[in-house]
Amino acid sequence: MHFQLQNLTQATFPLLPDRCIHCGWWQGHDQGWSKKEAQEWARTAEARFGRWGKLAVVDEKFLGMIQFGPAPLFSRSIACGQADKNSVLLSCGLLSGDTRDSVGKSLVLTLLAELRNDDFELVEAFCRLDEHGDDCRFFQQGFLRDCGFLPVRSLRGIGLTRLELGGLTPAKKSVRVRGQRILRRIKRPSPAPAAF
Repeated sequence: MHFQLQNLTQATFPLLPDRCIHCGWWQGHDQGWSKKEAQEWARTAEARFGRWGKLAVVDEKFLGMIQFGPAPLFSRSIACGQADKNSVLLSCGLLSGDTRDSVGKSLVLTLLAELRNDDFELVEAFCRLDEHGDDCRFFQQGFLRDCGFLPVRSLRGIGLTRLELGGLTPAKKSVRVRGQRILRRIKRPSPAPAAF
């Protein structure tokens, strides 16, 4: 199946299912919030971060989404075990249909690449330690592990996971040149010892 990935912004906001539009749980609105409140939060998030999620669609039909942004935008992250205030938090995800694993991984891997290009260093996400639960407010532990996240700590059945985006950095030129010289020497056979 061919699907498109789009940034979640005020322009793509209407593509979300109603349950996502009216859910403000991560922002501290336990009983949900009005569409107006959701749009006000979205404006603030977009002004600070440019986008606040990633959306998968096919023919303008919703397939899935992952919401994310700077951890301070999500007040609930403190109650769930306090994400690092300098991290980008994947707050929740909703996936539908038979292709949920492939769509979910495409969403996460795409946004991780974008965050890495934007020089963010730390991404965190909360998960349920019980793999059998199906709660869109928390990710599956196995899913996050498959995407490279490692456990940090857990409390009352909720785990905090982290992925550091530092990765490989280009070596300094002097180190690179020295390494290339060593490699050439290893590849080039040494001359045979002279006979006595």
